[in-house]
Formats: sequence, C-alpha cells, structure tokens
Amino acid sequence: MKLFPIYATGIKAYCSDIIVDPDEPETAYFVSVCGYQVTVKGIIANFLERQDLHINLDGTLHYMTRSDYGYKMIVKKMPSGLIHGVLFPRLALPKNKEDEQNSFFIFTEHKKDIPSLFYLHLDERIEIPMHISWANWLWQVFKEKEGWLFELNTLLGCHHGYLFKFNPEQLQDIISTAIRQKIPQVVKCMKGGNEHGKLDIT
Repeated sequence: MKLFPIYATGIKAYCSDIIVDPDEPETAYFVSVCGYQVTVKGIIANFLERQDLHINLDGTLHYMTRSDYGYKMIVKKMPSGLIHGVLFPRLALPKNKEDEQNSFFIFTEHKKDIPSLFYLHLDERIEIPMHISWANWLWQVFKEKEGWLFELNTLLGCHHGYLFKFNPEQLQDIISTAIRQKIPQVVKCMKGGNEHGKLDIT
C-alpha cells in the first residue's frame, strides 16, 4: 500500500485511498487516511467542514472537498498505535436512513463483489420481487439508461467506486416487461405457477 502525505491547515497525515467524481475531480467520495490520532481526526474534521484539504500525487497537487451527501466515518486503532480513518457517503451502507433512497454507492477492493453489492442495494430500494440471478442483467439495464450508473475515478489506492441514480417506477416497468416478454436472463429463475396461478421466484 502506497501512502502519500495529505495536508489541511497545517495538519499532516497519510492517505492510501481516494475516489472522486469523474466530472468534478475535487469532489471526493471515499478517503482513507492514517497517522497519529490527532492528525487523522484533524484531517477528517477539515474534510467534513469543507476546509482546505490537498495532496500531492507524483508531482500533481490535488485539492479535495466533500460532496453534499451525508458521510459515515470509521476510525480504528492499529496495532502500531496509529489511527486509520475512512470516510464515505452513508448511501453506501445497506439499510441506511438517508432520505435519498433512489441513489446509492458501492465501494470495494474486489471487482468480483460488485454485482452482489449492486443487487443488495437495489433489492432494498424497489418493491417488486427480484432474484439474485438478475444481477448481471440489471447491471446492463443500468449501463444502458442514461444517468443511472456512474463509475467513479480512483485517484489513489485499489478500491473501485460507483454511484447509482435511478427511477424506481421506470425500473419496475422494465422488469415487468422483461417478465412478460420472457427475457431468458430474467425468467430462467422462475418455475411453474403456485396455487394462485402466479409465477414463483425461487
């Protein structure tokens, strides 16, 4: 893991991960810092209060600020006695209490986890029953709908980040149409009718 010094109003800590908005590279969604407790908490406080925060990455100076989303802060003490702090939007948490339930983030080090994380968040946000086997098909639906899926820019580190914004009513219509048209990726998880003559999703 490569660390770079990160500064805020005379405070210095070290940063291992930064994920930013691809269109507004000064807007940071995911920040991971470590160092002494007082400096890490100082960096975090400056970030949350929209104060000056900057980092030099291989000769290029980057300024950072938070987005308008609410953030979750996780701080852990390492065996060395140093502190590791991570900041990311609360919309990346399952079953979060944020008002904006038609949007969510996912952050992960492992690309193989992206489909399952995507499905987990989506399943919490729409009423129509879904099946985990639809994850890849739903991902393609989001890619094809303008403004529904945004791949974020990893400025530093090995985490991957995505922001999703969607219309629940449109999505339910897309799913209902796929079931009526017997789209293979959708209906392959279904079996015969139940006592009410409706398809069961297994």
